[in-house]
Amino acid sequence: MNKLIPLLFLFFTHLFNCQYAEGQYYESEIYKLKLRIEKGDKKALYELTPYFDSSKKLAEYLGHHYHETEEFYLAKRVIEENFIFPEQAINLEEIKNSDTYSDFFKKNENKIKYSPELETFYITPLKDRKDFIEFRELPIAKLQKLIKRRSEIITKDWIKARGIDVLIRQNNPESLVKICEEFYRLRDKFNFFNRDQEDFPELLKLLIHKDIGSVGRNDYRVWDTDDSNFDNNAILNLLIYFSKNYKNFVWDNSSHCFINKSLKSKQIDDVANLFEELSNDNDSIALNTFIKLSQSDTKRVNEISTEKERNILSSTNPIIPMFPYRFLSQLSLLTLYYRQNHIDFQGTKDLHTYIEKLSSKISLKERREYENYLIDHLTLQDLTPLEYWSLIYEKRPKLSESVSRILDIYYTKNWDTILNDEKQLELYLKKSLLYGRIGINGNVNYYLFKFTGNGNDVIKLLDKIKSEDPDIVFQIENAKKMCLKSFDYPISPQKISDGNFNSEKVDLKDETEKIKVTAKDSDDFEYKILKLFSKVGYSQIPEALQILEKLNFKENSYNNKYSMFERDFGFFVIENWKDKKVRDGFLSVYQSHTEKELYKYYLDLAGIDYKNQDESLDYDKIYEILKFNIVTPFTGSQELENEVGAVIKLLELDQNTTLGYPDKLCNSAGMYICPPSDRAWEWRKYLKDKKLLRKEHSKIVSFNYGYYIDKVLVYREINSK
Repeated sequence: MNKLIPLLFLFFTHLFNCQYAEGQYYESEIYKLKLRIEKGDKKALYELTPYFDSSKKLAEYLGHHYHETEEFYLAKRVIEENFIFPEQAINLEEIKNSDTYSDFFKKNENKIKYSPELETFYITPLKDRKDFIEFRELPIAKLQKLIKRRSEIITKDWIKARGIDVLIRQNNPESLVKICEEFYRLRDKFNFFNRDQEDFPELLKLLIHKDIGSVGRNDYRVWDTDDSNFDNNAILNLLIYFSKNYKNFVWDNSSHCFINKSLKSKQIDDVANLFEELSNDNDSIALNTFIKLSQSDTKRVNEISTEKERNILSSTNPIIPMFPYRFLSQLSLLTLYYRQNHIDFQGTKDLHTYIEKLSSKISLKERREYENYLIDHLTLQDLTPLEYWSLIYEKRPKLSESVSRILDIYYTKNWDTILNDEKQLELYLKKSLLYGRIGINGNVNYYLFKFTGNGNDVIKLLDKIKSEDPDIVFQIENAKKMCLKSFDYPISPQKISDGNFNSEKVDLKDETEKIKVTAKDSDDFEYKILKLFSKVGYSQIPEALQILEKLNFKENSYNNKYSMFERDFGFFVIENWKDKKVRDGFLSVYQSHTEKELYKYYLDLAGIDYKNQDESLDYDKIYEILKFNIVTPFTGSQELENEVGAVIKLLELDQNTTLGYPDKLCNSAGMYICPPSDRAWEWRKYLKDKKLLRKEHSKIVSFNYGYYIDKVLVYREINSK
């Protein structure tokens, strides 16, 4: 019964929607005409005429999607799907009403033919039509993939049904045109998609050992069915070409393919071959190929990347970056700039050693030691290779997190040096633009924010640059605009929300038993338990742990019943709450320490430098922690709060105020992310306003400020409307 309710709801929803439309498409006269037209009934073509004036709406479904569509559009769609229009007579866009359609039909009635093989009407025979086809040599790796697929493709039902498999075994070139005919017969129509469509051009390419580019949507030449511009017109062009030329292909036993001696095909270069290796199953080969391409000819890399980027379903080896073609377009431009300006982007052996360490699974204490060492010992010349390899290794999230923090602090500390070195400043501007053009989330997008509030003195330095590089010239103007923007702590007036409210004293045992009885299923049970336990405060932690220990959560569930202890309370350094020894160890510390002592204990355990020698809080160190240690990865979108939540709780206890925020950092209840960013901004302002800082702190903003302005504030603005 529970499963039936959603179906009934869907049915009545559709029934309600249909009251607004004037009937069902599949029960309409126009649909009956469509079926007749598909079978070759020319009379039905003429009977379609009055529908080109009709604005009557019919209800139709595409999967689970409900549409209300005017009959005028439905009539045009029928023609579009079942008529190959002559090149010079009229096109579909020119049919505005029944008069233009009727005129077209009457003028061409005697010329209109029907092809049973293609299941379409036409006027101009294929032999009299122009084709828009281009050939090029196949990359070796691509040809090898096609050869591996041969036996799989030729055993498909569509091959056998049309006898194409027999023609192929006979080495008969007629197989080429028969493949195209079947491809066009199974062309895309409303509510029909050929799931095997990639097999057709791949078999053609395999049989002639050539790559085939056919003009499709928007006059783009498409080389793969995954190209966003691939459409039925691309199939038609294949059909036209092979209908006219298949007899010119002769089987060659030595190369195991059909050869057309008059066929002209473009040669390919090493760059094109390399692109095919990006999908190699061998991680090492794929990654090394990506590295080579990032340093290859910029023009060729961009040409092929643009083509590949349109292939919306194409895949590469998972070890290389998420958006490989966007990365390659920008990296090839960067490495060209580096070579032209004699900038090392490969890095030293020692730097690579640290990159590997930061990529590995190490404790936060050890990670911070490496990060802080590099912040203190790197040179400006080390930054470019550090960034370059971080982009190459985009799939190493821990490296991306560490590098983001290192770069953020290093650039801030050395900002004056960069500003007063024209070459370094040009380099920074160049990188700031090309990194942003990659089109991936992360601090790569926020380099320009370092100019925020720099003022007229820095504008004068920017004006001194006389670069002829258009990227640098463009970015100078953007940097000057940032210089004139003033910084203010982006504090939100809303301190209580659905994800963060004051804790409650909850009867956990009784409420848990109720949930066991009322939960519909395991998912509902887990959700309600997380909602319940998100309410508890610091004093109920032992009871919460005791009850949670006895509750079963699915191992494959995204819900972690212990995640609340890190997110809601800031116990950042404890990694495996599922381990009973870890939980028991935590409870021992909890029971033997005050709340303030407990946070200090875990901050000390993680090696966080936040206090003076006399154990008092060092507010200057804490100010820097609040500024830099909520980290957005170099490439990535998640805000990582690290020790910041624990430091904020320590400040609240030390200053005896939550600044108006709830008593907990978050009430996560299984939420994906819940960083204490707002509190960090406000506590920085508090420390400054209360004159608790002894040192002068840099006014250069963190990358996190850019992230906050770009993502958080924009999100709030959208939700407030």
